[in-house]
Amino acid sequence: MERTYILHIPSGLPAGQPTALVFVFHGYSETASLIQQASGFNEISDKGGFIVVYPNGSGPGSGQSWNAAGCCGYAIQNNVDDQAFIRWILADVGTLTKIDTKRIYATGFSNGALLSYRLACEMSDTFAAVAPVAGVLISTPCLPTQPVAVIDFHGMTDNVVPYAEGGVVPGSGQPFPPVEKSIAHWANLDGCADSPQVEQSAVFTHTTYSACQSGSAVELYAVKGIGHSWPSQYVVPAAQIIWDFFKAHPKS
Repeated sequence: MERTYILHIPSGLPAGQPTALVFVFHGYSETASLIQQASGFNEISDKGGFIVVYPNGSGPGSGQSWNAAGCCGYAIQNNVDDQAFIRWILADVGTLTKIDTKRIYATGFSNGALLSYRLACEMSDTFAAVAPVAGVLISTPCLPTQPVAVIDFHGMTDNVVPYAEGGVVPGSGQPFPPVEKSIAHWANLDGCADSPQVEQSAVFTHTTYSACQSGSAVELYAVKGIGHSWPSQYVVPAAQIIWDFFKAHPKS
């Protein structure tokens, strides 16, 4: 199978210096170039001095998808090994620049968010933190061998992956679990304190679990008034918040 990805390396990286790397995964039936534009990570990368990789899923034409342990499309139907693809990308990028193995991160939208959660479950030795956007934890069982920090963004009027519960995981017929259940489950996996702090604003509800193992953390931005989409930077600067969270949570 031929696989492709878009690579963004900011100018001025010091030669030989280990550099953080962020994977950004597109949604179902979308493309790497689309999430590159929608997420705004190139600009954050240029300011923050980290590498961004935008992989393309597998499948014909406009039907590209990721194998996210139960969803979606061509990738799940053909049991595509996306973890092998990700390891190949890391090896490929490593021939061009030095990657800081303690600062490898993943974010993604929708199907890409589901994949981000799966990577946290099954590649916790590789990923320090993940940031699902408009996705929930559907990987079962989820048995990370190391703590992985998680920051989740979800529109409260999402009618594809509903915030409370509902919708249907494509191909399985099972309902998506509630967003807060996914977050609470991950806080338990990371050994966080039981009672989270909750901050309210006109735009979002921000929930933070602290005192997690190995310096990890679990956070949720429940964004008011948006549906199944990557939040506009004019509503919530998601890419900047995600990078700040990633930067604060390398592998211990």
